[in-house]
Amino acid sequence: MLKRFLRAIAGASLLVSAFSINAETINFIGVNSNEVDVSSQLSLEVTQAGNNVDFKIANAAGGVNVFVGHIYFDFLGTNLFTSLAQTGQLGTVSFTGDASSSQNFSEGNTIGFTTDADADRNGGASNGINIGEFLILSAVLSDSTDILGLLNSGGLRVGLHMQGFASGGSDSYVTGPSAVPVPAAAWLLMSGLGLFGVARRRLNK
Repeated sequence: MLKRFLRAIAGASLLVSAFSINAETINFIGVNSNEVDVSSQLSLEVTQAGNNVDFKIANAAGGVNVFVGHIYFDFLGTNLFTSLAQTGQLGTVSFTGDASSSQNFSEGNTIGFTTDADADRNGGASNGINIGEFLILSAVLSDSTDILGLLNSGGLRVGLHMQGFASGGSDSYVTGPSAVPVPAAAWLLMSGLGLFGVARRRLNK
């Protein structure tokens, strides 16, 4: 039985080395805070496997009743996107991605934000990311550059245009500092090691 578990651990190690997936959740901060602060209900979950990256933008339930109407990407260096498209959502969210765009990010000029790619909602407010909803945008990169590293260093910024405030106004948010990521593949390996420990305890009884 111990040998079977050792083989399973070896297989998991090979999988880790062959297919590494990194994931992290990024926070947003207000650009100028013209309206009530909704940063606590916004999040960006980024998952990367090689040249493929998923951006999950969420607007948490129970927050202020506003919606994400437009999403912007600013590479301080070369734009790495070769494609950008919606691949998932919760609710009636509907966006069209553009991997090469120069759309103006409202208030972005105050922080030196220059748009390289964007995703805009299709239709009215109901197609934005409303409270309790999320959108997944999938990008293909021109190479396997570490997108999480760029986000943490400021080499890539993501901007959100928030709309639907009670005042009738709108506001802008941009990605801020985040925690150190933990590779998902590492969790796989740790899970395998946990099983190995269980096997040893059973054999020692």
